[in-house]
Amino acid sequence: MKEKWDELEALLTEDTEVTAKEFCLTVAVAFLLGLVLGMIFSPKKHVTIGSNNGSNNILPCDDDWDEEWEEEE
Repeated sequence: MKEKWDELEALLTEDTEVTAKEFCLTVAVAFLLGLVLGMIFSPKKHVTIGSNNGSNNILPCDDDWDEEWEEEE
């Protein structure tokens, strides 16, 4: 195990040049990995889209809408 650690340390301490493309890809992968891990380990698991304020709006395509509209006129 010590040998593998020394190899990794030698690899990381080498003077290597990183191209702009490699740097951008590394940053992109780190960002996307952070998003995925954040979604997996987030405490809130249920997402609600809308306000759920109880207005119960009736759409024009509902059958009840025609009857209510005629009664109001």
